[in-house]
Amino acid sequence: MSVLVREKAESSASKLYRDSGSNFTYIEPGILSRSGTVLSLFSGAGGFDLGLEQACFETVGCIEMDPNCRATLAFNRPQWKLFDGDGAIPGDVRSVDPAQVLANLGMKRGVLDLVVGGPPCQPFSNLGKKTGSDDERNGDLYAEYVRMVTGFLPKGFIFENVEGLAQARHNPVREYLFRELSGLGYGLTSHVFTSADYGDPQIRKRFVILGILNVETVAIPLPQYFESESKRDQLFRRIGKDLRSPVRLWRTLGDTLETIPTERLQRADCIQMGVSEIVERRMRFVKPGENFRVVPHDQLPACWTSGKHQGHDTFGRLRSDRPSVTIRTSAYNASKGRFIHPTENRGLNTAEMAALQSFPHDFEFKCAGKPTLVGIGRMIGNAVPVNLARALGGAMIAQLPR
Repeated sequence: MSVLVREKAESSASKLYRDSGSNFTYIEPGILSRSGTVLSLFSGAGGFDLGLEQACFETVGCIEMDPNCRATLAFNRPQWKLFDGDGAIPGDVRSVDPAQVLANLGMKRGVLDLVVGGPPCQPFSNLGKKTGSDDERNGDLYAEYVRMVTGFLPKGFIFENVEGLAQARHNPVREYLFRELSGLGYGLTSHVFTSADYGDPQIRKRFVILGILNVETVAIPLPQYFESESKRDQLFRRIGKDLRSPVRLWRTLGDTLETIPTERLQRADCIQMGVSEIVERRMRFVKPGENFRVVPHDQLPACWTSGKHQGHDTFGRLRSDRPSVTIRTSAYNASKGRFIHPTENRGLNTAEMAALQSFPHDFEFKCAGKPTLVGIGRMIGNAVPVNLARALGGAMIAQLPR
């Protein structure tokens, strides 16, 4: 392999910075005159693809089996082809033959610029059963991702998953991914990214592997937003970047909610969970940054007063002056985490959830049938934050071979 990252970046007026405190090279993409093609696996509602679209990628195809997600993709981006495969369930990646997809697209193996996707994350999440690769339903889908990359052999790929995949108990999965993908000729870099560092008003951490064919290493996108000026300066000193540039601080939840247009809140895909009188009364005790522990015991359900419940975010109120916590699939339900609205006694509605994931306000969530709170909440909570995806896409398109 040869080191091609620097030459490609410089030819597109990008800047590279070596971090003296780690093994990472950061890239700050310049003005690019090229575009790229991308095929999306496990596409969900399209958050990843929307971000890549903003980074000048054209999504030529999506592989997704959830009926609600398929309806949402077809409505918002009918030009993105949905591939069905040969199985009983349309869009089941296990039944998709890369050769057939390429034939449909009129492409040859090795022509696609990018393959992206994040296999369903529940087996590797810090929530739930933590079954990992032993999960009977989705534990093997990372291997399907490798099969797809092998079949398409794109110039680059982005593999995305939950932060939990970086933990030691999942070493065999990561070792498999690195062994198989590097064996195809890809230079690889992995990192746990914080979405707030790239303009999402949410502190969401995601494990990402970036791969580019025939290079030694892959640079990661330079953070664009910072928790504080001092944290920006710490990074910039390590990489030798000018400290005199303006500091962009993390986007806040309060500022983001104020940007939601009135008409967005009136659409059918804006749904809010009802709150009973007793739940609303409990919420009155909780100030921003606090949780159920400040509510008098006689006002709480028994399961929260037994001493066994250790949730730090349960029934917590969000802060307007900070990014949101991770927007999960049930962020509309205040009992599921720190999801009480910062100033009102209710959970988040789906329009607010989507805004905190950086979905454009004109993007409409559809269901295969009648719109439901659960269905729309699942699509939003499972999505890749759009601005993080845009940053990853910008870093990749600046480094991909032409």
